[in-house]
Amino acid sequence: MGALNNLGIVLEKQGSYQQAAGHHRQALTIAREIGHPDDEVHALDNLGVVERMQCHYEQAAGHHQQALTLFREIGHRSAEAHALDNLAVVERLRGRYQQAADRHQQALALFRALGDRSGEAQALNGIGETLHASGRPERAHAEHTMAFGLASQIGNKHEQARAHNGLACAHGATGDPARAVDHWQHALTLYTDLGAPEAVQVRMRLATAGPQQPGHNDPAR
Repeated sequence: MGALNNLGIVLEKQGSYQQAAGHHRQALTIAREIGHPDDEVHALDNLGVVERMQCHYEQAAGHHQQALTLFREIGHRSAEAHALDNLAVVERLRGRYQQAADRHQQALALFRALGDRSGEAQALNGIGETLHASGRPERAHAEHTMAFGLASQIGNKHEQARAHNGLACAHGATGDPARAVDHWQHALTLYTDLGAPEAVQVRMRLATAGPQQPGHNDPAR
């Protein structure tokens, strides 16, 4: 089951969502058949992530909520924080911005209590994305700046790339397209190095953003 879940995660990171979902469903079925609640709950949360990537938001929310409830029952606080953060992302994509912000804030508090700096950067980026989606790009910029600083300190390239993307969106929304292009270029480099599927979306943004203007080379601005 652990191997199935791990393989599903690898496939999800590569953008092979249908295959990933198949592995997580197999892991979920086996875990329930033999009574392994820990493997069951991780499979539920992982399945929710893959469903979100396929835009199946209602199913994703249901699986994340099930996972969150079970993680709390078994006292797995780190996994609870990740489930909260995953559920928050789905809520944002469903247009439920206050619910998303509340979940991200709960996740952030848990990550900080646990000393999980990578999780903290993840939650900060999530808060920034929710603020941007709800029409508050200036506040989103502040959250992504904090996320970028933290992710840089710990060498988390994925959250660095995510912060760059968020900063680009914030600059674009506040009338600074040149700086937005800077950040998207940084994000594209990082996502490409990681082999992450997010590179495709960033490349598309750059293709429609226009040429870069000189003078904005500080990656944290």
